[in-house]
Parts: sequence; C-alpha cells; structure tokens
Amino acid sequence: MNVFLFFAAFLAVSFAFPIQYEMFEGHQVLRIVPQTKEQLEHLLAIESSGILVDFWIEPRQVGKAVHLRVTPQQHDDVLAYLKKHEMDHTIYIENLRTLVERESKELAERVPFNAGDDPSKITLNQYHTLADILAYMNSVATANPTLASIVNIGTSYQKQALTAIKIGNPGTNKPAVWIDGGIHAREWITTATVLYIINELTTKQSQYSKLLSTIDVYLMPVVNADGYTYTFTTDRMWRKTRSGPRSGCYGVDPNRNWNFKWGVAGSSSNPCSETYDGPSPFSEVEPKQVADFLTANKANLKAYFNLHSYSEDWMYPFGWAAHTYPTDVNKLKAISAQAVAAIQAVNGEKFQYGSITDIVYPASGSTIDFTNAVLGIDYSFGMELRPNGDASNGFVLPPSQIIAGASETWAGLQVVLNAVANGQ
Repeated sequence: MNVFLFFAAFLAVSFAFPIQYEMFEGHQVLRIVPQTKEQLEHLLAIESSGILVDFWIEPRQVGKAVHLRVTPQQHDDVLAYLKKHEMDHTIYIENLRTLVERESKELAERVPFNAGDDPSKITLNQYHTLADILAYMNSVATANPTLASIVNIGTSYQKQALTAIKIGNPGTNKPAVWIDGGIHAREWITTATVLYIINELTTKQSQYSKLLSTIDVYLMPVVNADGYTYTFTTDRMWRKTRSGPRSGCYGVDPNRNWNFKWGVAGSSSNPCSETYDGPSPFSEVEPKQVADFLTANKANLKAYFNLHSYSEDWMYPFGWAAHTYPTDVNKLKAISAQAVAAIQAVNGEKFQYGSITDIVYPASGSTIDFTNAVLGIDYSFGMELRPNGDASNGFVLPPSQIIAGASETWAGLQVVLNAVANGQ
C-alpha cells in the first residue's frame, strides 16, 4: 500500500472509530417481561441492590417488555438478580458492538453540512453532528429571511450554542408551537426528525402557507448539546448532560430536572444513575434556559412537544403521580387518538397514547408536566418515536428508517398544529 492510500485508510478508520470511543464489546441488551406485580417492583428496585443499570425500555407494567443493557462486568450480577426473583429473559441484542460498528461506518460516509452550504444540501436520511445542524439552521434562516429566523436560547454547560429556529409567515401576536428533540443525547432519531420538519416547512411553503400564516413554529433539534456531541466523540449510549463530576460521575437527566414536582417519583438522587435528577431543580443550564424562553413566551405558546425514543408512544401529562391528570384530559385523549391514527396512516406503525404514568412509567420533573402545570400549555405532549419494542436495534436506529420515522411523526404533530391554527 502506498503512503497516500495508507493515510486515506487511516483517516477513514479514525473517523469511524474515534480515539477512546466506547465500542461496547460484549454489552448485551436483555428483554425481560415481568409476569407479576412483585417482579415489576423488583425490576424497579434493581439499583437499590447496588447494580447501576441502563434501562433502554424501563419497567412499566406487568406483561410489558423491559429492555436492559448489561455490561460484561454486570452480567453475572444481573443474571443472579433475575434468577433470585424468578424472572426469565431473552437476549434482545447479542453484542452491541456490532450495531455501533455498523453505525460508525455509516457516519464515516455521511455528507457533512458546512457553513454557507445551500439548505438543499442537507441529507435528511443521515444523522448529523451538532456543527452540521447549527450550520443548516443558519443556512435555512439566511435563505428564507421572511419565513425563518434563528432564536438564541443560550449556551450549554460546555458553552456550546443552544439554538432554535422560528418558522412562520410575517404577523404579530400569533399562536405558537414548540417542538424539540435531543433532550436525551443518544436518541438521535428525535434530532433527525426535527431537521425533517424544518425542511418540510421551508421547502414546501405553498403547502403549509395557511398554517404558517396562522401560527409560528419553534423548532430546537438539540436541547442537550453537550451530551449529543459526546455521543459522537466518546460514548454513543450517553443519555445525560455533561455537568459535574458529582461523586465521580457526570451529568443529570435533563428530563427529570424541571421545576415541577421535582424528585417526587421515577428519578434518582444518585449522581451515577441514568435518571439522576440533579442537586436541585433547574441545576442544568440547558433545561433552565429552554424553560426561561418558554416562560417568556407562554402567552402565545399553545402547544409543546418533547420528542424521545424509543417504543412508539404518544404521551400527555402527568408523570409525577399515577392516575393524576390535567383538568382537560378528555380533550387531550381525543386529540391524541386523532394523532396516533394519523401516524398509523403513514406507515402502519401503531403508537399507543395515554398519560406518562398510564403507558410508560413515573417520571417527575419532566418537560411536559412543567409546560402544562406551570406554563398552562394545554397541548403538552411527549413522544417516544421509532422503533417499537419488538425491533432489534433500540437507540441505534439505522439511518434508512429516518425518513419513514420522521414523516409519520410529522403527520401526528400536524393534527395538533392544525387544531392550534383553528383555535381549538
């Protein structure tokens, strides 16, 4: 091999597998279906036994599958815990390294989006870095000066830009809708979905002219900028922010850090836990600055969407306590049913809907509990996007599924956006 070919090969490998990048050799994801209330409670209590775990799908209900990532070091302890409590398991992912290697090679072949590129150069069927995303949003605003404008939300813990884009035809005091992704760093499909929506609204202006003349749409692809960057450079499975260290561990779950019923249920006070809620409400600058913007604009905000993955759910408040709902829950149920029907009509995916605690798990200090209860935004929804619990890839969703996943999500969101535009 000549020197040039060797150097080119070295660069390709270096991009696909960054130095010190965690490759997850021997990490498995187990599928466990609790058969009794006691088994469900034992799964919920596994961290109290001293085993810090990474639930990909948290324990929810009896008969509902749980996905649990297990490191080689934890393997024997986790299996002993399951055996002690008479829980069977199957292997959902045999070796996580296989998926991460495939994805890394795909990333090495992606088309970067550079500052100054025309917005049409964005490759929506690929995952993009934060730098790509910020460059794309700036290009969209530059190319569409009367339709789109950049909104500077603030800066992250590590001083990266927290940026949203406002899309709407000129007008004053218009109702507004907020859509964000990437609050949990590893949930890449959420960020890709927000980019898809930005492209839809700005490249098909005649199709959405009536909607955008009536409402403004704020879109923030990456709430957790530091964590998202970290998933590209160091740890693909990183979920939290990057503040710290606290007790030797980094980060806070930014969807447990909001200042409403903080620390009540479904979160942890252990800084090393994936659901650590922080030392205090809004200890993390990222959710605090987003909340500040939402609060400053609450008079016009009529809907809020917080995108997550995975398991295909459409959720409304509340998450802090079971059987606790907003006063207009019947209105939320009705529009949720319409939204999931619209989602299913696109590709046949069957999302379930209900309150956070009804269909997922307790989660206090969450975005939509805050936006509904504190800011009074009735249409406050969370979504868990693709894949469903029967897929075999979890967070490592192939880029070939981005467009299908984003288009079905957008169909559901439009149900609510049109309701807002019609004053419902």
